[in-house]
Amino acid sequence: MTLCKPYNLFLASLTILTLLSGCARTTAQIQPEELPPIKTVIVLPVEISRESQSTRSPKETQQLEKGQILLDTLLAEYFSGREDIALLTPGQRDDLEKDMIRCRTSAVVTICRTKIADAVLLCTLHRYTEREGSEYSIASPASVAFDYKLIHAETGQTICSGVFSETQQHLLADMFQFFKKAQRGVKWLSAEELARDGFQQKITDCPYLKKPGTVKK
Repeated sequence: MTLCKPYNLFLASLTILTLLSGCARTTAQIQPEELPPIKTVIVLPVEISRESQSTRSPKETQQLEKGQILLDTLLAEYFSGREDIALLTPGQRDDLEKDMIRCRTSAVVTICRTKIADAVLLCTLHRYTEREGSEYSIASPASVAFDYKLIHAETGQTICSGVFSETQQHLLADMFQFFKKAQRGVKWLSAEELARDGFQQKITDCPYLKKPGTVKK
């Protein structure tokens, strides 16, 4: 299978980050034909990226914390009723990590080996900036960036992943995205609306995380 250049660059960047972090396990994404059987998944609380942590303003920190709560809520809503998926609170995560082997991936620490689940879902919020203005007139648009990784608990390999990063632009600013953006209408989205849109776009990219009967559009 031939991979497009952006995807190759993403894999290369992920590999470099892993090597720099000193993790002995490989985190290269598993190809579809190599997907292991996954019966149970632990969903960790959403992490806020540590990048630029020391230079964030109080307003930026407040908005990120608001976005963190929103993403946790979206995960809870999406996986509601799924007996094969367990969402952990921050306290449950901390208690669980005491008895587990850790592996550093990217800028955060996640679980690599556990006997109580086959995989661990980690979601990291990088940017959550609210629009300044109204639906039809703005001074600056909403901007949201987050990623997720589904990590095989036994091997530490990334089974599948997704990245969403968008600062809303005028409908005619990017003709390649015209039809996708036209579905949103002509209004300027709030950060919550943009995050919800991105979440719905990306979560079904991973076959393990799709709701039963869901077909990727």
